[in-house]
Amino acid sequence: MFRNQYNSSMTESKTNVFIHCPELEQYPYPDACPFKTSRAGKVRAMLDSMGLLTGADKAEVAPAAATERELLRFHDKDYLAAMRRANAGDFEMEMLHMSLGTGDCPVFAGMYDYATLAAGATITGAKLIADGSATIAFNPSGGYHHAFSDRAGGFCYLNDVVMGCETLIEAGKRVLFLDIDVHHCDGVQAAFYERADVMTISTHQDGRTLFPGTGFIDEIGKGEGKGYAVNVPLPIGTYDDIYLKAFRAVVLPLIHAYEPDVLVLEAGADTLAGDPLAGFTMTNNVFVEVVNSLLMFGKPILATGGGG
Repeated sequence: MFRNQYNSSMTESKTNVFIHCPELEQYPYPDACPFKTSRAGKVRAMLDSMGLLTGADKAEVAPAAATERELLRFHDKDYLAAMRRANAGDFEMEMLHMSLGTGDCPVFAGMYDYATLAAGATITGAKLIADGSATIAFNPSGGYHHAFSDRAGGFCYLNDVVMGCETLIEAGKRVLFLDIDVHHCDGVQAAFYERADVMTISTHQDGRTLFPGTGFIDEIGKGEGKGYAVNVPLPIGTYDDIYLKAFRAVVLPLIHAYEPDVLVLEAGADTLAGDPLAGFTMTNNVFVEVVNSLLMFGKPILATGGGG
């Protein structure tokens, strides 16, 4: 049982919240898949060993699974129904058109349960920020930025990031989403491509050399959203100094200009040197610099995990 579980008294003081529960580790992807859900528990164990989960300004929160209403804020009802059937072992060839049953998005027992709980964790964090209970909320099991409304992709079944942003928007917040994963956030960008209430910024490996093959500089939004999608594709071999130069030149001025109420961060760690699925050569120092820079804005931050 986690300490400091969320209750009504939490609203009396603003808190840094870590969102996790043991159930998130009960639904592993198949062994052949490189994505490991167990890593969130390892993050928690490391933080706990360092004493970073205790204190008057900290809390651990167990998430609630995303509800049907919350899922339908973004996802197509037919896609959700297909996920539930696949989860129950009723696979149909048509599901391949939704990328279910592929190498990246295998069908396995507990797939739907895991995805709804992981998505619910990000929504939980968004609600805590929206009602003033938290200034920083972190879901290490989130960051499924490749999921589209009607299909899966890149280990991602349900787009928790989009639903987290929608929760904040519903609460009247102006949102800026920053994705520092090595892969472009194609699903998130698509969700807000024609909207101005969320600015999406993605720094990633050039789509000509890495999945999903999107995120080029001319992808800037459409209609009301024109100018609110920003992409910073970087070459294979990008290292700390090059990345931070781009981050300071592009990302920080845009945050100043947009003046969001809330920052949403997808903090994928697959930019680190040695990641087997990507080609950057960065160190942990970049994450420290990015997080410290974001904290300087004095805005609430909803953060998720991601690749790596």
